[in-house]
Amino acid sequence: MRGAPISVKGLLSGLESLLYVEESVSHGGVLGKIDPLIRNVSLVSIIVASLVTHSIFTLSLMFLLLAILVAFSRVPLRSYLLKTSVIPLFSLIIAIPIPFITPGILLWSASVGPFLLAMSYEGIIRVAEFVLRVWLCVGVATLITLISGINGLVSFLGSIGLPGLFTQTLSLTYRYVFLTIDESMRMLMARESRTFKKRSRLSLEELRGLSGVITALLVRVHERSDRVYLAMRARGFSIASSPRPCKWRPKPSDMSFLVLVSSFLLIILSIQV
Repeated sequence: MRGAPISVKGLLSGLESLLYVEESVSHGGVLGKIDPLIRNVSLVSIIVASLVTHSIFTLSLMFLLLAILVAFSRVPLRSYLLKTSVIPLFSLIIAIPIPFITPGILLWSASVGPFLLAMSYEGIIRVAEFVLRVWLCVGVATLITLISGINGLVSFLGSIGLPGLFTQTLSLTYRYVFLTIDESMRMLMARESRTFKKRSRLSLEELRGLSGVITALLVRVHERSDRVYLAMRARGFSIASSPRPCKWRPKPSDMSFLVLVSSFLLIILSIQV
């Protein structure tokens, strides 16, 4: 991401950098050579395992496994950390009240007028488990995307038998996100060119003016998406109704990877602390 966003245009630019994954796709690592079906099933099993455990120690060991997989996948570390830190940070913000409403061992208390704020040890543990679980799930999903890319992921979903309507809708939704951002940048640039003011930082005045921009944006994006779709249809675009199932031919290295990941998960789930 290019520096800290300090304006609406900066926020949009940062969001675009955060969502764009094609430039970070890695095919040179060990994970990129594993059969897509084996690789994705193994990675999704980490998410499933994180949902059934209630131990910070177990979640930490899963993080260790994820870190090893990230190292072997050779994905850009800085890009990976940026893409996986936003949602866990948001989950931490929404989980702030939990320590104050969870009964247990008192760690800290303070009086705020007629109210008494009390933070419990059990509440802190619940917040830590929640944030770690969210971070682990986001990290695995991001790793899958960075290894396969959007095109590779859509092709994989179609090869395992998902309807073409679903896979093409997923692909178009991803691309229309950037269409919306591009249209927003055009509108903000047009507004700045008519006000003769250089808006380098967020302000209340700028935020108030965004309501009109958002209203017009919805109309313009809808009209532009129709034009884009008609142009695609004119060039022969059609939604595949019956994707061809993939022929599963795993190699010994693929099965070894599946066995290693499954064994590690079974071991750490059996020693929950």
